[in-house]
Amino acid sequence: KQWYQRRVAITAGGASKFYPTQASSIKKGGYMLMKGRACKIENINTSKPGKHGSAKCAFTGIDIFTGKKIEAVSPGHANVDAPYVIRKEYPLSYMDESGFLSLFDEETGELVEDIRCPEGDLGERLKTMTDEGKMIIVTILKAMGEEKVIDVKEDTKAD
Repeated sequence: KQWYQRRVAITAGGASKFYPTQASSIKKGGYMLMKGRACKIENINTSKPGKHGSAKCAFTGIDIFTGKKIEAVSPGHANVDAPYVIRKEYPLSYMDESGFLSLFDEETGELVEDIRCPEGDLGERLKTMTDEGKMIIVTILKAMGEEKVIDVKEDTKAD
């Protein structure tokens, strides 16, 4: 019944942003789309099949970009959408006055310049390391067309 409601989000390159997978195959620590958001699964409760129905999976996840908790319930045999989550490290070339980072993509040889310095402690750490003139590796998490800086560290292999 629901096959006609399925939407597949397509990126500019033509690749799908997510893929269908059986709800019962999602594991704790895995990723799943919940209310259209990419979430890391924190907890799964599975109920036994009853007299009139199938087993249900109750998922609790944390939005990987906002940190908000989201809950969803799905029949265990049903398909749910799981996002393609890409974690990539880039050397930092520089940070401009408005807080945008210039990251060097070693695979393509291009500069990635559309990512902003993160807010809070991570951003402060990045600014301090930049001011100290350290070589920095920035870890970016990408999913569903969104990107976020999740870690910064000193590049110890630079020399």
